[in-house]
Amino acid sequence: MQPAPPTSTAAVSQDNATADLSFTQALNQTTPEEDTNIFVASQRGDVATIRSLLDSGRARATDRDAQNITPLHWAAINAQLPACRLLLDAGADVDALGGDLVATPMQWAARGGYLYVIQLLIAHGADPTIADSQGYNSLHLVTHSSSIMPLLYLLHQPVNVDSRDAQGHTALMWAAYQGDALSVDLLLRHGASPTVQDDAGLTPLHWAVVRGNRVAIRRLIEKGAVLSAKDAEGRTPRDMAVELKSLGAWKRALEEGGWDDEGNKRRGPMSERNTRFAIFVLPTLVFGVVFTTLAGLPWYTGILLAIAEFFGMHHIVTRVLLNKTSYTDSVNTTPYFAGIIAGSMVWVCYSWVTRLVGQTQSHALAHLLFALCVGLCAYNFFRAVTLDAGTCPRPGSDAELKSIIEDLASEGRLNGQTFCIQCMARKPLRSKHCRICDKCVARSDHHCPWVWNCVGANNHRQFVIFVLTLVFGIIFFDYLTYAYFSAIPIPIPPEASESTESSSCPLPSSLCAVTAHDPFLVSVAAWATLQLSWTFVLLASQLWQIARQMTTLEVSNLGRYGFMGGRGGASLHGQMGHRHQHATTPGDELDPTASGAAAGAHTHTSSGFLMNLLGFDRFTKGRAASGLARASKASNPFDLGLVRNCQDFWTKGKELGVEYERLYDVPMEGFEEAKKRREREEEMEGEGGAGGVGTSTRKGGKKGILESLAMSMGMGRAGSSRGGYEPISQV
Repeated sequence: MQPAPPTSTAAVSQDNATADLSFTQALNQTTPEEDTNIFVASQRGDVATIRSLLDSGRARATDRDAQNITPLHWAAINAQLPACRLLLDAGADVDALGGDLVATPMQWAARGGYLYVIQLLIAHGADPTIADSQGYNSLHLVTHSSSIMPLLYLLHQPVNVDSRDAQGHTALMWAAYQGDALSVDLLLRHGASPTVQDDAGLTPLHWAVVRGNRVAIRRLIEKGAVLSAKDAEGRTPRDMAVELKSLGAWKRALEEGGWDDEGNKRRGPMSERNTRFAIFVLPTLVFGVVFTTLAGLPWYTGILLAIAEFFGMHHIVTRVLLNKTSYTDSVNTTPYFAGIIAGSMVWVCYSWVTRLVGQTQSHALAHLLFALCVGLCAYNFFRAVTLDAGTCPRPGSDAELKSIIEDLASEGRLNGQTFCIQCMARKPLRSKHCRICDKCVARSDHHCPWVWNCVGANNHRQFVIFVLTLVFGIIFFDYLTYAYFSAIPIPIPPEASESTESSSCPLPSSLCAVTAHDPFLVSVAAWATLQLSWTFVLLASQLWQIARQMTTLEVSNLGRYGFMGGRGGASLHGQMGHRHQHATTPGDELDPTASGAAAGAHTHTSSGFLMNLLGFDRFTKGRAASGLARASKASNPFDLGLVRNCQDFWTKGKELGVEYERLYDVPMEGFEEAKKRREREEEMEGEGGAGGVGTSTRKGGKKGILESLAMSMGMGRAGSSRGGYEPISQV
């Protein structure tokens, strides 16, 4: 059932033609000759020895060893970039065929996923379409490596994305078979066909089922894979899922995509717009029923019925309105939690107007402060929901995209920190791709289900004000509720009757009298007070992060990747001299390792869902705890001190002088010096324009110099040249 394994393009010895060398064997092999051998020097990346051998005439760049392999092959397979450059400058044949599989140096480098070697070879004219004796070209081999950035680079070279190997397999089929969801997604974005069939009649969807990766299965179906396609033996992908015991992954993929077993889109009872509106309004209506239930029934029945009503609301949202089978996975993409916040605010305000205003008139200042908090909270809640969080720009054309990729590759920085494969765009510093919003968000803090939006550069201030006023509003509401019950005469039953009261009220007699007097207000106040448990922690963490010029994302990732770290590829220096093959390269969101039994399993737990909902998971999962410990020691180029950090936050980067949506580099002199330099140049420009230059001309000159300075800081359009940037040395 498996396709022919991606046999390496390593050579075989002429002395033993039957002994195949795998890539791993080739990487580990050391030729048993003297150290001055050019092939050994190329394996080790010994540039000085190679140059000495070439200059003395004892070796040539085009020499071949006993296995018919050139020095360039050995340097390429070991990711020895300086040695590759030296050999190419010395006249090495960039497309030399060698070894038992008749492969080129680029094919050797592609199988290892060595991006910068591939980029160097292509710059010297290497042909990515050449196939080895098994029919694998460089695109097939880099797909075998599961390295996402080399695959991205090759997809922007003149190579057919649907080219076939000797068995008719395309790169998409190989990615699907390996369960590499990132590569599947990337190939589909570049036009790979999800319906093509190999020599056995198998489609990419068949091969995704073989591995059992639900993400890959879902992406293929989304892009038009045919669920009823049959192979040469008449089996559909579902038939293979049953046969290979990956039916769980198949069903989960269909469920997540909103399809039934036949691949038809599941329809809810209403249109998408009306469904969202109903989900947002429903909590307000249900809360009214819950509070009325608690007010009208004894506590021992009222609480149980209220819980049942709350669960019923959740059931209606997930199983009826959304038509999903899961209670947790789908609600984060809806305004459900924002509706809970809005509904809570509605009933708090209702209780305040109908009960507290008339009975606590002596507390005018508290009423005024509460009203201000409610107004600011509602306004900033609305703004946090509706404002764009800070969408990062995307390339306007394929040419611009290719230019970005080439620039980053030539600088040795084409990796997950600088490029987003979901958006196919350059990634600004401090940005993050949100899986739910499907976009990169500038200065991303987190995706908050309570505001149904990401929290980023454009709405972070509104979010903080919303949380701040929410906390103080609850405190003022509780204070007024206390004043209300203190101001009215509430008869407390005598001590003798406590035994009779205890059967219906487990609280002390005074509290029982309060709850009996106005159970509706008590229920609303208790619900509001419950929200302080997470809003206070959230507010404290946000204020601490603002003072430290950090975001929730950066704090949670500090222990895993370092400050402003990322995933999705290797830097130049991190990849040079590798002597091993790459495993799957994780991306920002898709999980390429979710295959087999793990892919079909439901990994969420109720506690994990609750921690995610409250926002605490970012401080508890993975190595986030060590990130918190490192936060006080980590070098932060954006840190200006407590006061100026706060000023920069509330002015959206003006203190640093940056535009976060287009911030691609940290100035070599630092942000403060760069800002001072810009101000001096602006003053000089203004003085120069004062002598007989019109106002409009001066404005135009100022705009021009600002644009050029922004470009020098890497703040211009993605893919533009970045003046003043010194690329990483590749020699």
